[in-house]
Amino acid sequence: MPLRDTEAFVLRSYTLKEADKICVFLTRDAGKIRGVAHGARKLKSKYGASLEPFTEVSLHYFEQENRDLVSINNCEIIRSQFADTISSERLAALHYLSELLMEFLPDHEPNETIYRLVGAALKSLRQTGDDPSLLLRYCEVWILKLAGFFPDWRRCAECERELPMNVPVWLSADGAPQCANCSNQRGDALTSETRMLVNDILRMPPEKFVAQIFDPRALTKLESIVARLIKNTLERELKSYEMLGRLRSL
Repeated sequence: MPLRDTEAFVLRSYTLKEADKICVFLTRDAGKIRGVAHGARKLKSKYGASLEPFTEVSLHYFEQENRDLVSINNCEIIRSQFADTISSERLAALHYLSELLMEFLPDHEPNETIYRLVGAALKSLRQTGDDPSLLLRYCEVWILKLAGFFPDWRRCAECERELPMNVPVWLSADGAPQCANCSNQRGDALTSETRMLVNDILRMPPEKFVAQIFDPRALTKLESIVARLIKNTLERELKSYEMLGRLRSL
């Protein structure tokens, strides 16, 4: 049972018994893992604030064969999201991003791209002020794409013809793009502005993307499309997405 060391982001923690916690980490070397932090709920716990959501840590743990939970030996803070005061909107965004990652990432599958995406997104969160919607759309599209659930809007899903930016596109109920002939111009009309928004997401780093000014209608359209893709894939709506909606309505 060797001691393993890796960098990791804390995604979530749960109470286990009176003194312990179960924690979910996105690690650089081992993907998403779950582990037990013994004594983490004690007043003078050695873990301190290292198990707060999206704290980046140097994680030391033991792993045994045929066991789903690893045993956490220690966590040392590299970077915390709570060093400064954080708004309720940004906190809700972190909970939503955590739930997305929890749902779409398989256990024990290393993904350097996802790890770097999360790190870059957290750095960009400070740029967003109290409106993290641009950053959330960025993360949604990339998480869905890397998980294999974001459709390719460059070609018709039926006839496979190329769909240039100036050509109208319609989305079927499952989000697949169709040309005018194949769709009979039925379904969810996809504007060139929304398609360009996705193109920018896929070619820009998040810090550059969130600094842009976009057509709010295109952003709203993308949010509704992505929300439907997520709901169709998971067969339910994420609880944290509902919380984001309630905050916007205040």
